[in-house]
Amino acid sequence: MLHFYEALVPLSFFTMVFGIAFIFLKARSKERLALIEKNIDASLFFGKKKDNLTYWTLRIGSLLLGFGIGLLVGFIMADNYNESMFIAPPLFIFSGLFWILEFIVERKIIKKDSI
Repeated sequence: MLHFYEALVPLSFFTMVFGIAFIFLKARSKERLALIEKNIDASLFFGKKKDNLTYWTLRIGSLLLGFGIGLLVGFIMADNYNESMFIAPPLFIFSGLFWILEFIVERKIIKKDSI
C-alpha cells in the first residue's frame, strides 16, 4: 500500500501542472476570441519584441564569474587560515560585486542603444 502512495505523488504533481497549464491556455484563448469578436486589433496580442537575451546571458555570466572568483578566493583564504568558514563570505561578496558591475555595463549598453 505504501508503494501506491509513492507513485501517487509524482502523478498528482504532473496532473496539477498539466491542469494549471490547460486552464491558463483555455482562458487566454477565450479572452482572445472575445477581443476578436469585438473587432479589437490583433496587434494587442503581440507586444514589442524585447531583445533581453543579451542581458540575461550577461547577468548569468557575471554571476558565474563572480561565483568562481569568490570560490577561488574563499578556498585560498580557507587554506591559509585553516578555517572552512572563510569560503562563503567571498563567494557572496564577489557574486554581488560582479552583479553590480553587470548592472553598470548593462546601463551603459542601454544608454548607448537609445542614442
